[in-house]
Amino acid sequence: MNTFSAFRSVAVELLHLNSRHNIKQALPRLAIRPLSSLDIPYRHIHTSHARRGTWVKNSQPAKKVETPEQKKARMKKEKEIGLKNGEIPYQWVQVASPGGLGDPRTLDDVLREVHSLNALAHANENDVERKKTLKRFYAQLIANDPTPIVKIINSYELYKKQKQAQEKTKAHAANNVRKEVQLTWASSEADVETKLQRVKEELGRGFKVDLAIMPKKNLRPPRRDEMVERADELAEHFAGIAKEWKVRDYTRTTVVIYFQGSSNSTAAVAATDADKKPKKVLLKEQRRQAQEEKLKKKQELEARSSNNFEGQDQSSLS
Repeated sequence: MNTFSAFRSVAVELLHLNSRHNIKQALPRLAIRPLSSLDIPYRHIHTSHARRGTWVKNSQPAKKVETPEQKKARMKKEKEIGLKNGEIPYQWVQVASPGGLGDPRTLDDVLREVHSLNALAHANENDVERKKTLKRFYAQLIANDPTPIVKIINSYELYKKQKQAQEKTKAHAANNVRKEVQLTWASSEADVETKLQRVKEELGRGFKVDLAIMPKKNLRPPRRDEMVERADELAEHFAGIAKEWKVRDYTRTTVVIYFQGSSNSTAAVAATDADKKPKKVLLKEQRRQAQEEKLKKKQELEARSSNNFEGQDQSSLS
């Protein structure tokens, strides 16, 4: 009991001590000496608090505030990009070429070079083509910060590149388009011919066509060997203009043939499309034919009325 009371009194005294001096005085009473840094193993020391400098919540540099005048000047410079020839508001410029930037030149000197290039471009062409090539070359501002930089552009070459890119994109998109045409095992010859013609047209446009042959309701589907024979017969119709880009899918009742058009079929359909007249031209021809028929009827009525009038005059004279 006395031991417990002594321990409790020491604990209470330790809790109420606030100064380090008093703690040192109380420690000998417990036969405990103060610990030093040498008594603590190095692996237990946590040094995260020893970072140098002060921690800042946002260590990123502050953004510079743009004044209204600076914003107006920046927007003005941005609008200048793309100006051509005499619209360029700089007296001295540098010309960009595949070899790099040239020495500073006056804008007038660059425009004289552009004029000479245009003169050489249509010197050997006829009068019809000269109008197209009169402004083939032009100088365009492509940068103005910190130095104005212009580029002499060949509009014809630029047009050809854009045209090729469009055709490439169009061809790529057409190759990814898939159409489906369905037949039945009991389809009539006329129906088969119509569907096969449609398949040829779609293949000619560069599309992929899935020809599916399915059973008709309440009719027994053919055997597997008959299905293979019929599929081979249909595939022979497209020999030379299409190829099977995927293995046929056979099921118990159906078969699907995967066709892809070749360059020959595409050229053939392109030729037929070129022969077709535009809708506007067809409407114009129809209106002209209607006017001619109307004029012809009017002339016939006038001829009949004049004949009747002459007949009446002769009868009155007789």
